[in-house]
Amino acid sequence: MSERDEAQGARSEHRATQRFARAANYSAFPLRLVLGFSGGVDSTVLLHALAEARAEFPLELRAVHVHHGLLEQADAWVEAARAHCASLGVPLQVAYVRVQPDGRGLEAAARSARLRALAAVPGDALVLAQHRDDQAETVLFRLLRGSGVAGLAAMRPIAPAPLAGAAAPWWLRPFLDLPKETLIAWARERGLRWVEDPSNASADFTRNWLRAEILPQLEHRLPGVRTVLARTAETMAEAQQGLDDLAALDDERVGHPQGGWDLAEFLRLPVHRQKNLVRWATLRLPALPPTHRRLEEGLRQAADYAGGVWRFPLGEAWLCARGERLWVEAAPQGCDAAYRCG
Repeated sequence: MSERDEAQGARSEHRATQRFARAANYSAFPLRLVLGFSGGVDSTVLLHALAEARAEFPLELRAVHVHHGLLEQADAWVEAARAHCASLGVPLQVAYVRVQPDGRGLEAAARSARLRALAAVPGDALVLAQHRDDQAETVLFRLLRGSGVAGLAAMRPIAPAPLAGAAAPWWLRPFLDLPKETLIAWARERGLRWVEDPSNASADFTRNWLRAEILPQLEHRLPGVRTVLARTAETMAEAQQGLDDLAALDDERVGHPQGGWDLAEFLRLPVHRQKNLVRWATLRLPALPPTHRRLEEGLRQAADYAGGVWRFPLGEAWLCARGERLWVEAAPQGCDAAYRCG
């Protein structure tokens, strides 16, 4: 290993510990951490960093491995995860999930199943190993999909759980500003072993294509582009905070005594603030915000509301009206991305 790799490995361990210490301030000790452990290099480095941190911080650490059953190696990965965790004295829970593709495709369905499984494991915080390159990839992917400010804010180092009723209220990402090459250098320095997911090499999935083909080309032409994209997420997060503050003020201004909003007062808001308020309320459910087209159509129909009970599907949430009141609520169980409910 080169001196440069050794230095990177030492810095990554130190910086990860610093981030963990800051995150730990968000909860009383001893902190109960749950690590999302796939067995890949990123989560393997985080497993070891946190296992070592037990000597310095009062924490309880356990891991959860999600078995999707999509690849023939899945069972072998479970055994590898068990052996790895056992060697460090870290309890491991294996979550078996069924991936049911819907209108969003297999990749998105697998991600949703994984998030639900992770959200079901109790603890003070769930810790995930996404790094700076993952952040850059997420920003680019969402930009190409037409995401707004909230989407381009991407992942946060410390954030509330994105799913309603999550058993761990905080989700931590201590590696979010570390490049993947630093994690690999740290792993090699320690002689760690990890598994490789062959599906990550498939360009059939858009995120893999961006990671393997597009981002390297951008980096060749624009050195440091991953850092720039990750910094964009930080800028968008700050901008989103301003929009959230405005939405909170509007929510108080047009609020209805029974919850939600007074429809007449809501419709007096400028349209861009109506949109912002609905997005803000949707994220607080929590649910993914609606697409631009769905939100515009929902607001158009709300403006034409003539009485009775009205519901409009926004995606993971519904825009609802009854009498003088307008509100958003979580979509019923069994509704897919095409707004079919069964």
